[in-house]
Amino acid sequence: MTKYLFLFLGLFFNHTLHTEAQTLSKEYGQIGQYDIDYTCTGEDKAAEAVVLYDIGKSYFIRDDNGFDLVFERRTRIKIFSEPGRKWADIEIPFYHKGDDWEKIYDIEAYTYNVEGGVLKKTKFDNIDTHDEKKNEHWDVKKFAIPNVKDGTVIEYKYKVITPFVFNLENWKFQWRIPVVYSEYNVAMIPFYEYSYLLQGADHFDAQKSFVSPKNPQQIAGINYGEMIHEFVMENVPAFKDEEFISSINDYIIKMNFQLAQINSLHGGTSYVVTTWPDLIRDLNRNENFGRHVNKSGRFASKLFNMDSLSKKPQEEKYNLIMNKVKSSISWNDHKGIYASKSAGNLVDTKTGNCADINLFAIGLLNEAGIEAYPVLISTRDHGKIKYDYPYLDFFNYVIIFANVEGKNILADATEIHGSNSRISPGCINDMGLIINKEEVKWVSLEFKMISDLQTNLNMNLDGQKLSTHMSLSATEYDALELRNKYGENYEKIKTHLVEKGYVVVDSTITVQNQSKKEAPYLMSCDVILEIEEINNKIYVSPFLNETLSINPLKQKTRSYPIDMVYATKRSFTSVIHIPEGYHAEFTPETEHIKNEIFEMDYLVDQKDNQINISFTYSFKNPVYEAADYTKIKYYYLQIIKKGNEKVVLVKDE
Repeated sequence: MTKYLFLFLGLFFNHTLHTEAQTLSKEYGQIGQYDIDYTCTGEDKAAEAVVLYDIGKSYFIRDDNGFDLVFERRTRIKIFSEPGRKWADIEIPFYHKGDDWEKIYDIEAYTYNVEGGVLKKTKFDNIDTHDEKKNEHWDVKKFAIPNVKDGTVIEYKYKVITPFVFNLENWKFQWRIPVVYSEYNVAMIPFYEYSYLLQGADHFDAQKSFVSPKNPQQIAGINYGEMIHEFVMENVPAFKDEEFISSINDYIIKMNFQLAQINSLHGGTSYVVTTWPDLIRDLNRNENFGRHVNKSGRFASKLFNMDSLSKKPQEEKYNLIMNKVKSSISWNDHKGIYASKSAGNLVDTKTGNCADINLFAIGLLNEAGIEAYPVLISTRDHGKIKYDYPYLDFFNYVIIFANVEGKNILADATEIHGSNSRISPGCINDMGLIINKEEVKWVSLEFKMISDLQTNLNMNLDGQKLSTHMSLSATEYDALELRNKYGENYEKIKTHLVEKGYVVVDSTITVQNQSKKEAPYLMSCDVILEIEEINNKIYVSPFLNETLSINPLKQKTRSYPIDMVYATKRSFTSVIHIPEGYHAEFTPETEHIKNEIFEMDYLVDQKDNQINISFTYSFKNPVYEAADYTKIKYYYLQIIKKGNEKVVLVKDE
């Protein structure tokens, strides 16, 4: 179970004793034999790399308008194997709004390699960097440390200065690789106070707070000093994630900070940490949120004949509006909770972020007499919301809540191939906050309907070839995935089939219902495989290469849920035509498993020269508790076992 510790961080803090760290050089640019010889043991003995130290500090500096925040980081990593070399690719996020930008500077790096028994130290202080845009307010500066191989120790440091005092750097103690030593220091001044949330642990290995030994400083005639808060964790194991996890950010050990209050130089206090009602009120008054919805409604008369629209049933009106938005405005792949442009600019440019599009759609729906509200959510890759703490930073996306003819609907107008009554699968993440003036109300984002993927195979043995007609039918989110991934692009479909080992018969690929979002996605084709013949026996895989062959669950145990996003059903049917002069020597046995969380059926029926095999399994729930991990892992083993059993054909005597 994930643990949280919520504390208030200001000028004063309870003092706890610091424990001694291991014998490890933490001076930048100076490594010892410990670093060179270090190897991982225990559960992390196969680690691809290890963080020897990761040390950060945040502090305030004076500027003409008050204070800026500076964040410094220095990190040392030892690379053990080729997969670990990716840790030499560094990414530093930085924020901007309007004309104000965070600035990254003083980037520097070292590599340490033992060559011919001699330690070679190489410094890189003119590293080539490039910036990549993530959304309207966040970019990432990237650089790669060169000269990295197995056994290399890398070390890098950088600084970030920001005018945004609300953006005190969060800190992750846990990585996907083990961490020997992690330390974060925060120097607080009396004008800003922060709360923080510790996730994944209930204490630090070492923690202390003390008054800075530096001489007091002065601003506007006020003397002030710093209170230093130091947090340390040692020997943090690697976070080993695998399939079916919402976000690593939900479970790793980390600290999140939020500005709680501002103490004015001239007296008085402004409280920033708020309540959910206050947060909702402020959003409804915000020019780029609630007021943006109201202004968007004015465009309804420009896009629709309102007299004609008003006479239509609600469901028809709803679909007309949603389809219009989806067909007129494309999503630029940027997330966010605020509109980045005016409604008029959105209509003109025909592209925007998720808030631009969904807030605009809500305004149109309201203008047409359909009750609709924004819903703030955190997408799966962003992590889950902690409902006890009204942090706006928990959210990164806006979807639509609408009441259509008494039926509550969640929708996402950025998903052009999705149903108008479905949200994107990446949005299915626990709960969302409805931004309604009347009350604080949360809505479940869970989707319990089963997504069904059916594969039908009709096989004929022709000489040394196995010719098969394959047809596929997908519903709900399985259909959406195929529409987004392949659609009617026959070349993409053919490439996918070839990568699975098939020879695709030219001009046999067909796709149906690509634009009919409520109907199943249908695909069919003819494929050829070489016959597997050993000692005059023909081995036929009833489901070719369509079933699972590798268990996605590999750990012995698991401490976090198995999150499959939505419930699934997989069905396979195979008709094998036995060629003349052959008979079946072996067919797989029938098998059944049925309980409250899983169901599997494997049926075999042979009539004359035809073998009919059906194989169906279903995970009935979208999410399973960690306690069910062993069961789920076992079910996957059974799926792999039955799905890959073969029919054996031999010649008649």
